[in-house]
Amino acid sequence: MSEGVYGEQATGRVTHGLLRLSTAMRSQAWEWAEGAGLTPTQGEILVLLMQRKGPMRLGEIARETALTAATTSDAVSTLEGKGLVEKRRALDDGRALAVRLTARGRTAAKKALQWPDFLSKAVGTLREEEQASLYRSLLKTIRQLETQQQIPAHRMCLSCSHLEVSKNPKKVPHHCALLQIDMADTDLRLDCSVYEEGDLTQQKKVWKIFAQIA
Repeated sequence: MSEGVYGEQATGRVTHGLLRLSTAMRSQAWEWAEGAGLTPTQGEILVLLMQRKGPMRLGEIARETALTAATTSDAVSTLEGKGLVEKRRALDDGRALAVRLTARGRTAAKKALQWPDFLSKAVGTLREEEQASLYRSLLKTIRQLETQQQIPAHRMCLSCSHLEVSKNPKKVPHHCALLQIDMADTDLRLDCSVYEEGDLTQQKKVWKIFAQIA
């Protein structure tokens, strides 16, 4: 019986719930991967390369996926053998190699994006305000894990120099000064291609305000 293993307080119950979600995601990832002839790690790398829309060095891929250099190298070599990625000299350093998707790789990456659909459908059954509250909580949790250096830093709006955070986004939305768009909490990006890291003083101010949003 697993009840109480992680504690009877809310912290333990939330942790237990997240671990159950992790189990479901791992199972679904492997089910998808077997059908695609890939591993979940290979699928994750393909999706990362598609999100970044350009070549990435092996070290960057390893950092973003929290994989070891050896695991990353093996996965990329396998993907290269399947014709899904190719290695080329980095434009900014001819001594370094950069990895990019091939046409077949982009097709495979688009398919890999579909495996979490089961989770999207479950989240979609929540009310709009529940989804917003859940996303805020996830962003705060991710930030805490970043601060503890337990996961790679994300190119998220809340640590970006362009974000003008609102104390009451339900009345006055957040604003991106670069893209000139207003943003609700659920519009805040976890990975943005135009991200520019804000200085530590700005980041602390933004997260202090965001932490107080109910």
